[in-house]
Amino acid sequence: MELQIEDSETTARGGINAMRTLVDAGYPAIAGPLGSDVTLQAVQQASIPAEVVNCSPASTTPTLSILNDRGFSFRTAPDDSLQAAVAARLAADKHDASSAATLHIAGDYGRQLSGAFATSFGGEVQRQVSFDDEYEDPLAAALSGDPDLLFVIGYPKDGVEIFSHYYDGYEGDEVVFTTDGMMDSSLPEQVGEPMQNVYGTAPSSNGPGYDAFAEQYESEFGREPSIFTANGYDAAAVILLANAAAGENDGGAIRKQMRRVTADGGTEVTPDTLAEGIRHAAAGDPVEYRGASSEVVFDENGDVSGIDYQYFRYDADGFSVIEEITPEVGS
Repeated sequence: MELQIEDSETTARGGINAMRTLVDAGYPAIAGPLGSDVTLQAVQQASIPAEVVNCSPASTTPTLSILNDRGFSFRTAPDDSLQAAVAARLAADKHDASSAATLHIAGDYGRQLSGAFATSFGGEVQRQVSFDDEYEDPLAAALSGDPDLLFVIGYPKDGVEIFSHYYDGYEGDEVVFTTDGMMDSSLPEQVGEPMQNVYGTAPSSNGPGYDAFAEQYESEFGREPSIFTANGYDAAAVILLANAAAGENDGGAIRKQMRRVTADGGTEVTPDTLAEGIRHAAAGDPVEYRGASSEVVFDENGDVSGIDYQYFRYDADGFSVIEEITPEVGS
């Protein structure tokens, strides 16, 4: 097995360049990228034209489900339309919110998640405001209608800026929701506030193989796995099994095996039996991978299902999970 790592720099151009570097090096399958906007550009500009399989651990935009990817694109993270529905339900059921505004990072990830929340929310969505490199004016615009709830979508570095401005300029008594992209236990410390009015949602890692994966991870790195770490392991594991089952380093052949190595009926493979599972797959034996993040069963779009969500709240020490939420069928 040969491994090469490239840095997308969390930019579309960096993602395209990193993907092309791996494609040009002859790799038939790639685990990554992470961010939705990076993945959308990288797969369309580099991996799909080259017929190279990609499996993203953390790209959640609904756009990936309708991408014309010819079956080469997969992900082990769930579609954000589920998270939006969960957040909208919690806003109404737990916080009695009848009005809301969204403040989202510019680009497909933020726009799609904001729009999905607005569709799912039963009350009035006053404004959907985007931000790029400037935060203070968009924050003011989002709060201008005095919404019951502010839904913030971005990444940890955005969260530091947004919440620093928020606590400096506002009372801090609104209910604020964030999502998986901003989930970071160091955020209250960096902001300098306990952030106890800020709640969030994020997909859970509750696959059959999670305990074994977490034990190995903590033994190797001395800390608990963070969000999407289990998804990253599963993305790489499925690629390895599919590559072994294909019997050749060819993207088209690997594509045909991605669903087969996760389908029912073969020898069960989990993170603690992955090496043995790869040997079985290489020998032509049917295998059934059951992952750390989820069961990892791909639908016709390369998406996974059966994901629960964590509902969490920030505090001075980081954040704590309040409960696990199962998305309602059809939500």
